[in-house]
Amino acid sequence: MDVVRALFRALNAGDHSAAAELYDSDCRTEHVFEGELEYCQGRDAVRDAWKHDLAERTGGLPGGHRFEVTRIGGIETGWGWVRAEWLSVTTSPEGSEPRARSGYSYFWIEEGLIRRHRTTARDVPIELVRQPRPDSERRYPSRPLVGVGAVIFTSDGRVVLVKRRHEPLAGQWSLPGGMLELGESLEAGLAREMLEETGLHVDVGPVVEVFDRILFDDEGRVRYHFVLVDYVCTVRGGTLASGSDVADVVLADPGDLDEYRLAAKAADVIEKARRLKS
Repeated sequence: MDVVRALFRALNAGDHSAAAELYDSDCRTEHVFEGELEYCQGRDAVRDAWKHDLAERTGGLPGGHRFEVTRIGGIETGWGWVRAEWLSVTTSPEGSEPRARSGYSYFWIEEGLIRRHRTTARDVPIELVRQPRPDSERRYPSRPLVGVGAVIFTSDGRVVLVKRRHEPLAGQWSLPGGMLELGESLEAGLAREMLEETGLHVDVGPVVEVFDRILFDDEGRVRYHFVLVDYVCTVRGGTLASGSDVADVVLADPGDLDEYRLAAKAADVIEKARRLKS
């Protein structure tokens, strides 16, 4: 799956050479490209196809990205197969009406390279690029729930904090984050939550910390049980605004956080993220 993630990162960076190096020398692609390039064989042909595709259409998502991967996972029916679901927005170099597509791709990975890549996609209205997801039940869960959070740094070194609207931590300042949905990758879930809570599109960096948070009620029953994964993130687009279950959002100086009365764990994660980023 790391190879597939690397492919989408290269394409979002507009680097056709880096993308092609992830394919086997005798690879095949089916329906990945349009027109005469619908079927390609060999790394050189794929390199030329991606070069042509990237030149014909530019990324229409914040930061110039072309793809947003929403889900990625292995397939039980065959060893080495990976499925990635994605949304794409592109425009012509002249800035014509953006084209939005929804699709999924299958990859056969062997010895760390893509041997086969086939895609199914359809055009969708631009307003459907983001669809709301239903809330998950969090209180009194039958098993631990996975949450994702972020230390988001702006270009001037400030960090994004949110004031929680709901329990746990209602009315308190903390790092933005939320719950992973079924079938959603950690990175995709984090990017979705950051946009919903802060209005920002982020690039997801390395993991800062993994820890659990368990809260009991007065009768000793487990009311909340989260396993939380925090990442370092940087802003690539969007407009800062509170949303979702957030009452307020601010940009704070990471060296002066006392006024926000953060939990000790949140302050510790921010400090670790600062060291990791530097």
